[in-house]
Amino acid sequence: MMDDTKFLGLSEMQNSNEEMFDFNTCDDSLSPSLLQQQFDGVFINPNDINEYYFSMPMENGRIVDLNLPQTPEEDQDNRETCTAGSVKSSPTGIIPCQDEFGGSNNFEVMLDSSCQSYRQKWNYSVTLQKLFIDINKVLLLNFKCDFDKIPNNTHLFVRAMPMYSSADYLKEPVERCLQHLSPIDQFNKGFTHLEHIIRCDNESTTYHIDEVSKRKSVVTLLSRPEHGSDSTRLSYRFVCKTSCISGMQRRPIIVIFTLEDYTGQVLGRRVLPVKICSCPKRDMVREEKDTHLEKNMVFRRTKKCISQEINHNKNHHHHSDSDLPPSKIIKLESSTSTENITDTTYALPINYTTKTKEHYKIILEGIYSVITGVSSLHNITDTQPLLKDLKSRLDNLK
Repeated sequence: MMDDTKFLGLSEMQNSNEEMFDFNTCDDSLSPSLLQQQFDGVFINPNDINEYYFSMPMENGRIVDLNLPQTPEEDQDNRETCTAGSVKSSPTGIIPCQDEFGGSNNFEVMLDSSCQSYRQKWNYSVTLQKLFIDINKVLLLNFKCDFDKIPNNTHLFVRAMPMYSSADYLKEPVERCLQHLSPIDQFNKGFTHLEHIIRCDNESTTYHIDEVSKRKSVVTLLSRPEHGSDSTRLSYRFVCKTSCISGMQRRPIIVIFTLEDYTGQVLGRRVLPVKICSCPKRDMVREEKDTHLEKNMVFRRTKKCISQEINHNKNHHHHSDSDLPPSKIIKLESSTSTENITDTTYALPINYTTKTKEHYKIILEGIYSVITGVSSLHNITDTQPLLKDLKSRLDNLK
């Protein structure tokens, strides 16, 4: 026998129980009198009301999915880098993109070697795909893109930003050394943006420092090519060496050139490895030679191991450890000579006091720059404690 009981629909239940369904969904509590009125004969403890209803977990005004794994605390910086749209899409973010692409406008960067005098100041290695240039020397670059596809009222910009290429220093901004950062440095006369190691001599150039990543970049308006030309020439200079102790410290760098519109949207990207040094040609030949030797050493070692294994199988006998040739001992020379060390202790006669903070900062920067340069030139290592103390004093002034 079938049960003919008819269950009420949702609309009928709402009409017959208007008071129950008429409540504020944003209210965090339910009325005990309302529950008691609708369910006669059922006693509900007011303290246990929270056990009979639930609310969606909220965090910062958004519903949290409890099924997703939580982000570890130590990965909060990386999470912000990946989720924050302004940081992720910014060409000056914490870890900018290094992938080259021409984009729809076919963005290209070419070295301009038309002027013979400039060729003596920089050299480009095709083998290493790397530029070697002297400090504060002009580098002419030609920038090409399909201006025919761009409306006449649209302005394009080229951003040049230095960045460390080593994985250990990707997040660190490229800083200028204190010696070249000093206002009395010969390269800083009449220039205000002293923190930047890249400068552009063209008009309509602005200098930027990212507030989050602290990366420094140079943005220049890319004008349309003149009649009869398909590229626009920009002039750059590098005003700090890669080998400066308090700056790049011999860490390899690259320069990222990005083509952007007025909103900062990246339309193209090119990457150029750069080394700023006093003798570009000498350093280029040396690095090419070292790279060639490294490739040969890998081949020779592999070939030697294979030949030894073949000879071992042919002889069918084992050699003891005493039969193996002795390993070569490499003597490590100390960087500081001990021939002129005496029992007498020498102290620098520095006795300077002032009540002017600017004078104190200028003198401190000058002392740090001189000691840094002399120590690097003559390979003096016992000045490191003094340099650390001067560096900490300068940092406290900021």
